Amino acid sequence: MRFFDPRLRLRHLQCLIALASHRSVLKAADALSLTPSAVSKSLSELEDITGEILFLRYRKGLELTAAGHTLLRHAAQAMGMLQDGFDQLGSGNKAPEHLRIGVLPTAETALVPLSIIDLQARYPDVLVTAHNGANPELLMRLRLGELDLVLGRIAEPSQMVGIAFEHLYSEPMVLVVRAGHPLLAQHEVAPADLAAYPMVLPTPGTFIRAAADTFFTSNGIAPSARCTETLSSSVAGALMRESDAVWFSPEGIVAHDVSSGRAAVLRIDTRGTTASVGLSTMGATPPGPAVQAFMDIVRHRAAGKG
Repeated sequence: MRFFDPRLRLRHLQCLIALASHRSVLKAADALSLTPSAVSKSLSELEDITGEILFLRYRKGLELTAAGHTLLRHAAQAMGMLQDGFDQLGSGNKAPEHLRIGVLPTAETALVPLSIIDLQARYPDVLVTAHNGANPELLMRLRLGELDLVLGRIAEPSQMVGIAFEHLYSEPMVLVVRAGHPLLAQHEVAPADLAAYPMVLPTPGTFIRAAADTFFTSNGIAPSARCTETLSSSVAGALMRESDAVWFSPEGIVAHDVSSGRAAVLRIDTRGTTASVGLSTMGATPPGPAVQAFMDIVRHRAAGKG
């Protein structure tokens, strides 16, 4: 059993959180208004105090070790509780509950908005903030205590260390085009036919882009040279509807366009792109009433998706 080390200071935890968030000594120093040498010194002191290596250094940036993930989880929780205490000073009351959601593209079009509407009907005073982005960014914010949960596709195992994932339903990627697209007039559409048209793909480094790349590789083809990369469903949707672009998208994002007749899914087998969609949380932290209610609402709405 380790006893609390009197050398530990608040600045050590602040540096740990900043380094985990920015993955760079220079960027962490800028965020904390410190010199890079001061940040490096604090990290060295913290590693000496814990007797553990907390970060590995690579050309692409810093990566948390298993020990770093463990300490970060508790440091972020402690800093969050301390901030809550300061927020409540002077009022004598508990601050209004604030639900902070991380939303991946696959869940942003219907599941999350409808679940928020249901929640606010039940808890009208709850402030809801929805943040979108890619998995690595949102999961790091979850670890730092900046988000209560993340809703979307499961990430790579290396990104899920210390995070609890609850499966809600499985979802494939689909190839979707505007109504009246030339490919819809073909009796059969082969993967090789896609090369003749512009494509809209998820950005590199995301789980859904990896799924798209796997599709191309398994079919022995390459994406069109005329390619736009984006995680914005509004940008991708506009490109698809206003041109002959083929959009490689999670099925849920395009469901409304397809059901309304503005778009159609090409009859090309993409079953190998199916992945689990669910809730990611820091399982050790008990959720507040509104967070728990939101999770229950999401589960109920997702139940019909299979």
